[in-house]
Amino acid sequence: MKFAKQLIALAALSTLGASFSAFAESDINTGAAAGLSAIARLDVRVTVPRIIYLQVGTGTAFTDVTTVDRVDFTLGAADVGSGLAIAGVSTGGAVTARVLGNGGNVTFSAVGTVGGLTNGTQTIPWSQIVPAVTGGTLVHPAISGASSTLTAVANVVNQSTTYSFNYSNTSAVAAGTYNGQVTYTAALP
Repeated sequence: MKFAKQLIALAALSTLGASFSAFAESDINTGAAAGLSAIARLDVRVTVPRIIYLQVGTGTAFTDVTTVDRVDFTLGAADVGSGLAIAGVSTGGAVTARVLGNGGNVTFSAVGTVGGLTNGTQTIPWSQIVPAVTGGTLVHPAISGASSTLTAVANVVNQSTTYSFNYSNTSAVAAGTYNGQVTYTAALP
């Protein structure tokens, strides 16, 4: 009975094997002489998806993080409108920025909320927020929506840096807390 089940299984496999035989290669050589060899080849394929990845702020590479970091500027009474640039402090520490794309050149832009930073009807223009780059290769785009092109090398863009921000503080403004948000966009054509 066991032998009959094995024959049925072999018959089923031989039927399937006919469709798989085109994917396998084998070679056999016989003989009494030294130096026999057999050769078989295997095709290998790696499929890489086209991706675009953008990180601005805290996070871990290649994970979606929904927390939006914030940069705070706190002025002392003597600082208001003094022209003394005030350094921003990020809630997540250093503002890490990274763009990774594997489909050619990437366009990179930053646009602030319309009207600048607002406190009711009072505003601070985005031109008062000055980004700086520390290390790395990723230049900060103007906070105007104008895009820059990140040039691909071998069809890959992989640039990163750390951003910091200063408030120019060149004009006296009304007391209050001014809020705005910058939206960064990295895009493959």
